[in-house]
Amino acid sequence: MFATVMMDPEICRLTLERILGFPIREVRVDTEHAFTVNPDYRGVRLDARADDDVGTVYTVEMQVSDERNLPKRSRCYQSQIDVESLMPRAKFSDLPESYVIFICLFDPFGRGRYCYTYRETCAEDGELLGDGTCKIFLNVKGENPEEVPGELVDFLHYVEKAELPQGLDDDFLRRLREKIGQIKHDRKMEGQYMTFGELLDEERKEGHAEGRAEERNLFLTLINAMTADGRAADISRLAKDVGFMEEMFTHYHIIGETGDAKKV
Repeated sequence: MFATVMMDPEICRLTLERILGFPIREVRVDTEHAFTVNPDYRGVRLDARADDDVGTVYTVEMQVSDERNLPKRSRCYQSQIDVESLMPRAKFSDLPESYVIFICLFDPFGRGRYCYTYRETCAEDGELLGDGTCKIFLNVKGENPEEVPGELVDFLHYVEKAELPQGLDDDFLRRLREKIGQIKHDRKMEGQYMTFGELLDEERKEGHAEGRAEERNLFLTLINAMTADGRAADISRLAKDVGFMEEMFTHYHIIGETGDAKKV
């Protein structure tokens, strides 16, 4: 759902403005963006990657479960952004400013903050390195509203509760709610969610419902990737044809922890 909502460039732009607190004129969005530098090594697939009119790169990803790997996951995402952004014989100074953003449904560092912002600094005197990178981890369960812009707190509360607080007048959140409503009522998306439900039902019948969070996330990633690629009509085959499902996982470079194409 998050990746699908972020397909809308204006929703993506407004989301980034709400998170970062500065105006962004225009963005180009690539949802379910795949980094595959070398097929022999693990690839990375992002919920959303965007570029603005001055070349800044933004990646935004929703994190539902705490796999306790976000610091190194962010490091991997940053390295992939840099490799993809620098053309052969280009200068290192040509690397764009970049923001790696995670929206977490849990507290990733356990310190009760709505927002954790990290930049490279000198250990001796705190001076910024100036490498143009920034990593932001948002926590919907924050406990320090007095230290964070109220609009960001409202956004994170909406992400967690999926409902607007009584009496809240927020044009962006109303627009976001309307977009989600449109997607849920779209017939193609309805078919996708039904297919995903069928796959989960099969897991339950086989006694594999427990401990399959990664597999469920991979199914959703595959469904969104196929939709973005114009293959929504083939999604129903996933629940009926195991060979086709494995072929699609391989085709879209959706990789499991072992580094092999995930087979469910």
